[in-house]
Amino acid sequence: AACASISRVPLVHASMAHRHLLIFALLPCWAAAAPVNEAACPDTTAVPSCTGPTSVEEYWVQLASQGHYDKSKRPACGNSTFAGPTVVEVQLYLTQVNEVDQKLGQVTVNGYMRSWWHDPRLAFRSEAEGGCLDAVRMAGADAEGIWEPDLYFDNLVSLHTHESRLLEIYPDGGVWKSEQITLTVKSPISLGKLPYDMHTARIVVASYSQDISLMRVIPRGGAVGRSSSGGGRSGVGIIAAPLSSSVWAFGAEEGHHAHRGFETPALVEIKFSWDYVTLEFHYSRMPKYYVDQVILPSLLFLTVSYIQFWVDPAAAPARAALAVIPVLIQRTLSNQVYSSLPEGSQRMWLSDYVSVTMILSVLAACEFGAVQFFQMQEKRRAAKLAGIQKAGQVAQKLFNVCRQDGATVLEVLSKCHACEASDDQDIVAGANAHIVDEEAPDAAEPTASGTSGTIMPCRIKSERAVRYGMSEADLMFIKYAQIVFERFDQDRSGHCHPSEVRRSLKYFNIFLSTFATASMMGMFLRDEGERTPFDEMKLTLTFEQFTRLLSKVENYTIHAKACHRGSVSMVAKMQGLAPSKRCDFLARALFLVAVSLMVTVFYLLRPLY
Repeated sequence: AACASISRVPLVHASMAHRHLLIFALLPCWAAAAPVNEAACPDTTAVPSCTGPTSVEEYWVQLASQGHYDKSKRPACGNSTFAGPTVVEVQLYLTQVNEVDQKLGQVTVNGYMRSWWHDPRLAFRSEAEGGCLDAVRMAGADAEGIWEPDLYFDNLVSLHTHESRLLEIYPDGGVWKSEQITLTVKSPISLGKLPYDMHTARIVVASYSQDISLMRVIPRGGAVGRSSSGGGRSGVGIIAAPLSSSVWAFGAEEGHHAHRGFETPALVEIKFSWDYVTLEFHYSRMPKYYVDQVILPSLLFLTVSYIQFWVDPAAAPARAALAVIPVLIQRTLSNQVYSSLPEGSQRMWLSDYVSVTMILSVLAACEFGAVQFFQMQEKRRAAKLAGIQKAGQVAQKLFNVCRQDGATVLEVLSKCHACEASDDQDIVAGANAHIVDEEAPDAAEPTASGTSGTIMPCRIKSERAVRYGMSEADLMFIKYAQIVFERFDQDRSGHCHPSEVRRSLKYFNIFLSTFATASMMGMFLRDEGERTPFDEMKLTLTFEQFTRLLSKVENYTIHAKACHRGSVSMVAKMQGLAPSKRCDFLARALFLVAVSLMVTVFYLLRPLY
């Protein structure tokens, strides 16, 4: 009516100030008469008439009007007798796995800890019963006025509670609580199958002050434990949001993909009359990092160790580098494996794998050492052969003396040995061996022993050696050949068969198979004007022939090896190789077999770790 009376005032005859006053007076009237813009308030509905609380504050007023609420008293067990335990359901909504500490065996997660229980004292009328709300939602400090279960984490390392806290009360007295937490728990990690390891993270929830006679803790929708062993796995203990990680794959045993989320049941156990609910989820390692950074490099450096077997042993610096560097790299890989792992005594697949690869690399380096040892031995033996060949003229003189005297080489050698001097020879030898100072007044007469008044026996060069012009140095190599020949002349017949000659030639750095040795003996004897049988394995050599053969053996060894190339037995091939080359030949084959066998066995034994 006021708006109508004001609107009837004519504005034409009014002054400017009067017009402004009339416009300001009519603004509330026009606003009240404007229609409601439903686009600004979507889904608008008429407010129904109801009785009961419409806010948290009104709910607390109503609760106080019903009588005193004792938050220190646990809720009734349905029948208001407080005779039975209060059932509390728990569940973790997992949003993120922050860290897996493999050294300390700890897992840090982020999520929402949820719990459900029933408190009849908090009941109110629902909307279906004429009430105004179907749930009273409280956040933060508003939810601190009711009873809550005193839950704790049994394997807790650290806990950070965020300010995000929500509590809902339903008309029947049901209570749902959700609280955001960052939780670090102790969870054993078994690294035996690293890098193909799978683990189970466990979060153990229990009541701190209420045993099973007062409170039963179970997973959401799970069963109550009925015996000392608990209730087994039941309900839904963890609901996980989609999880992603560059190291771990989550939910491996649940048959779900981590990017879709997963659910896991919980384990209920009764320990000392207390309920312990274990919330657990599984996760497995994505092995690509360790495969690319440890397993494949170890195989590649084993290949480097293998390459050294094809390098000439004379190139010692190159072979030493190829032998030692892989060992150092394998040791570095082993240190890298343990850099983020506990330094304990636990057996690990990857650690054993790297250790075996390092052992193979060390064995390859030891093979290089063996080759160098054999090479030094071969050089000494080659020097003895060169000495015999250098003393070829002396040997020819020796053979001529044998023909003149009609004696064997062994007999002539025994006569060319140094012999014991006679008395006259002792005095002459002593006089020649010492210089007496004639000006010394007390100088004693020289003797063979160099002491005054006593003549000691001595050895001098034999008359045969002097007559034939043979020095002790030249005869030394022939005597060495005599020792070798007699060592392998097992029947003491003065003749050596091809197998015995082959073993004798090894002491002069000549390595042939038995068949090649027989062929060489046949060529030599025919060049000496002797007839040889068709079966060359029946040939024999005397010491004189053996010595002559040594003086020109290089003329026959190349032809003997060429005659027996092709399909020869492995034994013959090994006999024709020097020990240093034999080591390399065997290492080339055995090392490949060892590496292949190692990889196969390790992957077959992986489930046993």
